[in-house]
Amino acid sequence: MFKIRPFQPTDAEYEAMYLVEKAVYPENADTVAEFKHGDANRKPEQFFQRWVVEEDGRLIAFGSASQPPQFKEPGRYRFNITVHPEFEGRGVGTAVYNQIWHTLQSRDAQPTIVETGCYQHHDQAVRFLHKRDYRQVMRWVITRLDLPAFDATPYAPLFNKLAAQGIELTTLPRLQKQDPHWLEKLYELEWQLMLDQPLPYTPQKVPIEQYKKLVVDNPRVILPSWFIAIKNGETIGLSLLEQGSAPGGLSTGFTGVHRAYRRRGLATAMKVRTIDYAKDAGYAFIRTGNEENNPMLVLNNKLGFREITARLAFEKRLENGSLS
Repeated sequence: MFKIRPFQPTDAEYEAMYLVEKAVYPENADTVAEFKHGDANRKPEQFFQRWVVEEDGRLIAFGSASQPPQFKEPGRYRFNITVHPEFEGRGVGTAVYNQIWHTLQSRDAQPTIVETGCYQHHDQAVRFLHKRDYRQVMRWVITRLDLPAFDATPYAPLFNKLAAQGIELTTLPRLQKQDPHWLEKLYELEWQLMLDQPLPYTPQKVPIEQYKKLVVDNPRVILPSWFIAIKNGETIGLSLLEQGSAPGGLSTGFTGVHRAYRRRGLATAMKVRTIDYAKDAGYAFIRTGNEENNPMLVLNNKLGFREITARLAFEKRLENGSLS
């Protein structure tokens, strides 16, 4: 019989949690270093709780409830439940969900919206949410580019055109050496880009110190893969890669261009630079995700990315704080 208890931040428990996630998300699991980094850099006032499920001394599932710092609405919460595939269909997810429900009931800010997500090909997770009246509110198409076949030669005229407009593409390590205000400029650019990004919630700007810890200092980030567009000393676009979980794979962390410089091919140029970086470094593929109505999905398709699944966002709007 399984039992639920609070997570204990030991090396063994982090490793066990990673193995569960790796079994569920082989190409996109959080690493031990990422779990630890997220826990270490969470503000004390930020609500977060995690539970694990054990059976015969083995960690078979875990779940969490939180209010990420980007959430603006005080009654919006997020939960995640991850069950090892060998233990699905035995009531483990339901037990964790009930624990989350009881915890949120005790919050001063009573839940008004609860959100979560799952992959489209995880049929059991989709059924679990539908059964509890969660509604799909957004869909991100997950695509993959196999690098050996990619040819950057046709994009040479685009780079020449952008250079003629005074737009420079540089890497983050070079920018850090050249501009003492690199962090502030990136921070403001990413905030402007987030406001234009399709999201199921209204974003809230996090402090710059937290941005640096969560984004720039993230253990998954590969700083030389950050390609940043500069014009007249201002940062106007960026595209970056992150370590993937599957051997030989990387993920696109984020790509965006300031509103005033769109429709010039700048996003294409930055993405080609990241693809060249990954190919030259010996990686086999890049994986990324885009909201299904986002023009970036069209761009990725033109570059050769092909759909492999989709990530679905679900939410439930509550009356009287009831999650049942």
